[in-house]
Amino acid sequence: MKSIGKEFVEKTKYEYLEDDDYRKGFPPPPVELEYDKTKRKIDLPDPKSIKVDMGLVEAIEKRRSLRRYSERPISLAELSYLLWCTQGVIRPSKVATLRNVASAGARHAFETYIMVNNVDKLEPGIYRYLALEHKLLEVRLDPNIAKKAVKVCYGQQNVG
Repeated sequence: MKSIGKEFVEKTKYEYLEDDDYRKGFPPPPVELEYDKTKRKIDLPDPKSIKVDMGLVEAIEKRRSLRRYSERPISLAELSYLLWCTQGVIRPSKVATLRNVASAGARHAFETYIMVNNVDKLEPGIYRYLALEHKLLEVRLDPNIAKKAVKVCYGQQNVG
């Protein structure tokens, strides 16, 4: 029996791939999905306000997986920087966005939702990152979000 990994490799070989949506003439997805304008939006600090004292090579060399997490909340500025580094928009247009992360043909099909549990000045809950505006959209506040996340992730304490 083949493993799912081997099956994936086999079925994604070049000879099995078909033309992408761009080559088929399909329009690009919307730059950002619509959202409820009545929901509260939270301004995020300028991500460039964070001063990074470590170069890329040093960061890669010092990277370690940790299973013990600090009780200290991260700041809103740190969250802002993290969101901008992972999904931030460098240059927007009406049909595409140039972002900090690669995407096939600038067709970023991602909407970023985050579970907030321990961030200064943010209540626990679910938020959506509005990359074009560099803001958070409050989706649902829930003081018990961490406990619920642990439960749906089969008791993995590091999730909450």
